[in-house]
Amino acid sequence: MKKLLSLVVAGAALLAACGSGGGVAATVDGTDVTVSDVDALIASDGETVPVEQFAQYLAAAIQFNIFFDAAEADYGVSATEEEIEAEAQRLFEELATEGETREDFLATRGVTEVFLAKIAEQSVIDTAIREVLVAEAPEPSQEEIDAERDIATSALTNACVSHILVDTEEAANEVMTRLDDGEDFGEIATELSTDTGSAANDGALPCGSPDGYVEPFRDAVLAATVGEVYPEPVESQFGFHVILVTELTEPAEADIPTDEELAENVRQASIGTEVQDWFNGIMEAAEVTVNEEYGTWQSAPPAVIPPSQSSSTTTPSSPDTTVGSTSTTTGE
Repeated sequence: MKKLLSLVVAGAALLAACGSGGGVAATVDGTDVTVSDVDALIASDGETVPVEQFAQYLAAAIQFNIFFDAAEADYGVSATEEEIEAEAQRLFEELATEGETREDFLATRGVTEVFLAKIAEQSVIDTAIREVLVAEAPEPSQEEIDAERDIATSALTNACVSHILVDTEEAANEVMTRLDDGEDFGEIATELSTDTGSAANDGALPCGSPDGYVEPFRDAVLAATVGEVYPEPVESQFGFHVILVTELTEPAEADIPTDEELAENVRQASIGTEVQDWFNGIMEAAEVTVNEEYGTWQSAPPAVIPPSQSSSTTTPSSPDTTVGSTSTTTGE
């Protein structure tokens, strides 16, 4: 999944704190997040959880307390119970292994239906925010569409490339001289290239999109004349490359996205940045206090920093509540 799930620690809990039961773990803009609230997200097996893990869940509880309130205040969006359940079922079907029941799906990951529901609520609201922003987004310029077409074309291009990688520009120029004198590219690659993987194959790299290469190497591949050594060595963080493009196949016109599709890509990229900036802003603006027993709040990036202590686990303040251990992560 993409969307705001990528903005929190993988596997962390989602929580709209209601302040019910258990000791107070944190206060967010005047609303209490209790230990019981966090406990409700984790399938308890009667054991305590590591301090670091509890802090992770508490951090996400804080983040999504802020997120749910701000989404309604800033964009007027929220989720109904029907929308939440439908999305929870969709997520289960998307992430579960073949034959896995919903009960087994949760048990295997050590979480509860409350956890799944909050994940679903977040997803529904995130989609709604993006729909609001799409409706308000200006039409991309032709320059932006053309730039997006170049990106799409590069991604769909297939290149077969050989290279000789050396440490210095001087060594690369010596390689160029030897090639000009008629020596075989593959033999020099086998002899000198510090990229041992390709050197064993006469310098040949696996064919694929130039986008898989570092930027200066990619740009040289796209600009090269097929069958001819690129006219000058190309420097990257790995050293100096002498490049030979042996094949370059650009996509058919029908395979390149239309201007309408490219414009939508531009809008979505812009919206993604806008959502990220908004999320960062509401985290910074929120007034958060964490019970020192559980750590301290950090707004950028959002996290609860566990307390420095010798004990490796924490027991909830409520005497009849135990936070169950879990090692689950949430798929994207």
